[in-house]
Amino acid sequence: MGEKAGVRSAVIGASGIGKHHAKWWHLEGADVCAFVGTSRESVAKTQEALAALFPFEGRGYTDVQAMLDAEGPDVVDVCSPAPCHYEHVRTALEAGCQVLCEKPLVFDKGVPREALMAQGRALFALADDKGGRLGVCTQYSSGALIFGELWGEQRNDEPITHYHGHLEAPAKGRAPDPARIWVDLSPHLISVLLKLAPGGAVAWDTLRAHFDGYEATAEFEVRRAAGGPLECVLVARNRTEPPPNIRHFKLNDYPFVVEGENDADGVYCARIETPDGHHLRPDLMRVLIGEFLAGRLVTNAEESLANLDLMLRVLEAGAQ
Repeated sequence: MGEKAGVRSAVIGASGIGKHHAKWWHLEGADVCAFVGTSRESVAKTQEALAALFPFEGRGYTDVQAMLDAEGPDVVDVCSPAPCHYEHVRTALEAGCQVLCEKPLVFDKGVPREALMAQGRALFALADDKGGRLGVCTQYSSGALIFGELWGEQRNDEPITHYHGHLEAPAKGRAPDPARIWVDLSPHLISVLLKLAPGGAVAWDTLRAHFDGYEATAEFEVRRAAGGPLECVLVARNRTEPPPNIRHFKLNDYPFVVEGENDADGVYCARIETPDGHHLRPDLMRVLIGEFLAGRLVTNAEESLANLDLMLRVLEAGAQ
């Protein structure tokens, strides 16, 4: 699938972040033909929410298989709760669809790490077997490529020896739960790391994880074949006060702050602030969806599985 025109996309779970995915599919040229919700009431509300975002004329369903049978979409975007990801991705792949899945690829509290990794590997194997494509929504991988480009322009390719990633999202009235926060936010932080140190290996004896209240932090060293070790600090936090979101990334002592801003046409974009000025780029999720529609993955299977493994290993360490 390398052509956008005529591509039919469907979203499983479009009442939360999924409605914004649906908007980007539409703006990138796909026909958003359907979505799946949990009840007739939620489907009705989501239908209204989507129509308010873009000219949505698709249909809502409460059953994934029924939607796949009736609509036959080319692409399925899985935005359901994480414990549902494995089943929803597997069902869509078996129906012959290309699949994009929200992070984490798979997760269910209480399921052992090796069992979850086996699920992840099985999904990528199924995608290969079906001749399809499976991607994970770690859109900050696109951000990492932009950071690297700007870094090269300003620092003349000075070696990167330290990476500090810091993400905060609203608590939304939820109780402190650092494990939940880590699972929710760390895949983005890890995705940047994997672009900075391709093929690198975490020195597990250096891992220090601290989970407490509304914050989960991991510090460790990544060994690289070239360029020496990369010192990493990853911070995931929920906010109980304004501003609602913080997206800070720092390479050595050089910060990149990602904000949202509408361009001259009113389209939401990523505004990347650096000490040398700001840079307006397409929204990172829109970039990921556009690449997927063009037949390319921003993050491949190897990176996606490495991301899942690191997330789960730190989660284990933080629980100790």
